[in-house]
Amino acid sequence: MIDTDLWQHASGLLARTYRHERHEVAAALRTRGGHVFTGVHVAGSAGRSSICAEGIALGAALTAGEREVEAVLAVLYRPSGTIRVIAPCGLCRELLYDYCPDASIYIHEGSTPAAPGGDVTAVGFSAAAPAPGVARRVLVRELMPGKNPRAW
Repeated sequence: MIDTDLWQHASGLLARTYRHERHEVAAALRTRGGHVFTGVHVAGSAGRSSICAEGIALGAALTAGEREVEAVLAVLYRPSGTIRVIAPCGLCRELLYDYCPDASIYIHEGSTPAAPGGDVTAVGFSAAAPAPGVARRVLVRELMPGKNPRAW
């Protein structure tokens, strides 16, 4: 079952900030204290100068003094009219593993709707529909089973 609160935060942010090829991903992160922080992907023309939505959301939480992350969810919107949950990229997997290996993260797979109730019009994408697939919750540490925790 998808976390509808995080879905609404992430897809709502993306509805407000979406720009083709610049801001196509948004993330929402909830701390154990119940606070939600969001971030939007910031694409840079130099490739690696881009900053992922998950990193921005994590940075916002850390800036606010929050240290214990409970769950993270990221969404991707495509001009074809679909929106779906996406798994973190390799760099974000590393970052999330370093800061919150026991947090829940959502990944996309399968062939049934990956959005709660399929209602994305409520968050501003009037023509958007959930992409085929399902959102499955896993722990961040499960995305990198061979990685050892870093001693800071």
